[in-house]
Amino acid sequence: MELKRYEDDDLALSEALESDPVVMRELGGPIDPARLPVVHARRVGEPWYFTIVPEPGHPAVGTIGIWETEHEGVTLHETGWMVLPAFQARGIASRALSILIQRARPASEIPRMHAFPPTSNAPSNALCRKFGFTLLGEHAFVYAGRTLQCNHWMLDVASGVD
Repeated sequence: MELKRYEDDDLALSEALESDPVVMRELGGPIDPARLPVVHARRVGEPWYFTIVPEPGHPAVGTIGIWETEHEGVTLHETGWMVLPAFQARGIASRALSILIQRARPASEIPRMHAFPPTSNAPSNALCRKFGFTLLGEHAFVYAGRTLQCNHWMLDVASGVD
């Protein structure tokens, strides 16, 4: 598996992910297509945003990344991932998250990673548990104009403990 830096050519992948009702089910449904150029431009500009390529020579099947976000007045490094439905339940997100965590460990600018999967998203919450994230509580978040009940997970990246 390879994580490749998200580039301008990855717009079609973001469109496939963000418009898919299965991928976006836990996030309130597909995003408004008018928002896609904004989402895409933000990902292109993020140094820690990647496409997930399961095998050499294969097309990307998802995205994963770390980005700065504001939560309760504090700047955090949030992580998140999406995998196309045909490739879900194969361990792809798990392998990608493992690679991402290993890349982040030596990066002093990312001492902790935070994840905010909806409480109803069992697979993403299971990944947080698997990789040793600590559950800090539940919070209501607005995502794409929709209020979601999310778990707040945190991983101390600098500790080197998975």
